[in-house]
Amino acid sequence: MKFSKFGRIALALAVSLGTGLGVTSCSTDHTVGYFWITGAQYNQIAGYRIDNNQGQLTVNPGSPYGSNGVNPVRAVVTTAGKFLYVLNAGCGAAGQAACPAGTPANLAAPNIALFSVGGQGSLSFQQSYTSQGSLPVSLLADTTGTHLLVLDSLSPNRANCVSTGGAANCGDITAFNIDQNTGRLSLITNLQVKDTNGTNLTYFPIGTGPIEFTLFNSAFVYAIEKGSGTAGDPNQGVFVYQFSAMNGQLTLTQNTPLPTGATNLSYIFASPSFVYLLDTLTPPGATPTAPGQILPYTSGTNGGLQALVGGTVPNTGTTANPTTMLVDHLGKFVYIANRGPNLTASSAASTVSAFFINSNSAGQLQALSSGAATGGNSVPFGSGSGPRCIVEDPSNQYLYTANFDSGTVTGGVINQQTGTLTNLRKSSVFTTVGQPTWCVMSGTLF
Repeated sequence: MKFSKFGRIALALAVSLGTGLGVTSCSTDHTVGYFWITGAQYNQIAGYRIDNNQGQLTVNPGSPYGSNGVNPVRAVVTTAGKFLYVLNAGCGAAGQAACPAGTPANLAAPNIALFSVGGQGSLSFQQSYTSQGSLPVSLLADTTGTHLLVLDSLSPNRANCVSTGGAANCGDITAFNIDQNTGRLSLITNLQVKDTNGTNLTYFPIGTGPIEFTLFNSAFVYAIEKGSGTAGDPNQGVFVYQFSAMNGQLTLTQNTPLPTGATNLSYIFASPSFVYLLDTLTPPGATPTAPGQILPYTSGTNGGLQALVGGTVPNTGTTANPTTMLVDHLGKFVYIANRGPNLTASSAASTVSAFFINSNSAGQLQALSSGAATGGNSVPFGSGSGPRCIVEDPSNQYLYTANFDSGTVTGGVINQQTGTLTNLRKSSVFTTVGQPTWCVMSGTLF
């Protein structure tokens, strides 16, 4: 069959147009990241792929995965998305929940479980490690994926507690090197402090009752803690260590933890420019009467925290107990997940409050007005009961919370101009593993 010159030209244009349309369509319909959620009810990790077009979640092959321990409470992803570390807090020991019937002894103790990330975000368990202290509460990695830090409630030996002078036990930070090829961990010895026998410690002591910690610009580690109320260990203080990105060493830069004046600290978050503390404003065990507040700081000489102009910022809304927060990837907005309960009979049980970071006013926070972007419906975001974590997808389009009490994930679309949140275009609520405790994202696809 032969075509005229005109026919050949028309056919070439049609093929070109069809190919172009195909490329355009396929280029927008793809996975933009992997999303993992730890769950305490069945000691599992749920894995998802995030759709670029609508923010919908698709379950990864083999999900859910066992956490290789009991009570997974934190997770981090490192080394360009190759490895996932899960902190299993354990069970059965003093200060821990009772172990579920039939729990193997080797899984009851706390551990850090290493997983490799395979095709479509699937996970393969490799091996486990232990921190030097007991009752671990959190872990983090530096931005290069070279070091992993674990926050423990109790150090191995109270005699080495620098802030309490050995009068009371303290917490500690256990530091590891990460092998970039295998993800395996190797313990970092404390080169600054020795025990009474002249042996270097295998951990870095901090203050009493650590709650959470963060790493600011790979320069300083800040840990918020309950404290013992002494001069060297103030209540609701911030313990500061200088961090070496070269060898993972932590070095004291302050004589004592920094007092904050907070009532009940719940979380600390470091952006590239600021350090934020969340204060519930409710004493432990008391009935909430306020939505809490944010304490914003800049990092100064030797890691000292300097309050921003304007000082503390009231949290918005009618839901108590701000639990966790993030600053979006562009550094424009702050989002806070509020666990609840609600403070009025008509308000939502759990919500997300949002703030604009005013770069013209030295980073002061301004509460976003309520309402939705054009064409959307306003979202009582995080309305799944009891949000425990909040994350932004790697493409800066979507925000998600994982909700402990309802066993769900709630998703919303971020308006990049206003910071407001609207419903995902298809479904905004997804069922996940029981009692989700933490969530992490990776933008590297395999």
